[in-house]
Amino acid sequence: MENIELAYLSGTEQLRLFAARSISPVEVLQAQISRAEVLEPKVNAFSHLRDTGFEERKITALLTKFVDAGRRSAPWKPTSGRVPGRPQDGADGNRIKRWLLPSDHKFFATEVDATLVEIRYMLQAMSMAGFPSIAGKELLDSWSWLNNGHRVNQGDYLDPIQLVPIGFRDVFENPRQVTSGHIYPLDRGGKHVPDNTFLTLAISNNLQGNNTVEELLNMMWAIVNRHQSEGDWKPPRPA
Repeated sequence: MENIELAYLSGTEQLRLFAARSISPVEVLQAQISRAEVLEPKVNAFSHLRDTGFEERKITALLTKFVDAGRRSAPWKPTSGRVPGRPQDGADGNRIKRWLLPSDHKFFATEVDATLVEIRYMLQAMSMAGFPSIAGKELLDSWSWLNNGHRVNQGDYLDPIQLVPIGFRDVFENPRQVTSGHIYPLDRGGKHVPDNTFLTLAISNNLQGNNTVEELLNMMWAIVNRHQSEGDWKPPRPA
């Protein structure tokens, strides 16, 4: 079976072929990495952004953000290497490829998962409102499985917490408006894998904190109900 075929197998089909000893897990992982490497330069290039007048420096800044959030860990040392005793931050330059960390480290991810997460972020960005139209999306559409089954359609991607559209041009001008999030936080045992990752507005990430998304929604629902029962808050009328 060709690598490209292996990379497109469903989980059910993989298990069937594993049981029949027709393929090995190693072969599938190698195929997925190869598949990522085939697509990634095309996504990373964002050539259509350059063609439509977007500034090269800002394209690079946005792509760096996706690399840092996908394949590279957050700063992982306990204290700053620049100012003794202070918490570390991005300026310390102590990010590392996630698969080079110990497997029990909260930032650890396999090379396959970390690469796929990075591509997932790019697909989500391409689905934000205002992203320039893309011609010839067949290759991108073949990755819809990594985008919750959705094809890359401008305006389809919503902030997972507030369920509001995210404007790509706003993000392009100020990448700090969005951040990477996890449905189950890494501090709580969540893993850095595609199904647990998303791009979210920074304010939504602050709201989530170290809660799971479900915990946050339940907490917000309880707060609204308590205020309604006290009679000091009413839902706003539709415009």
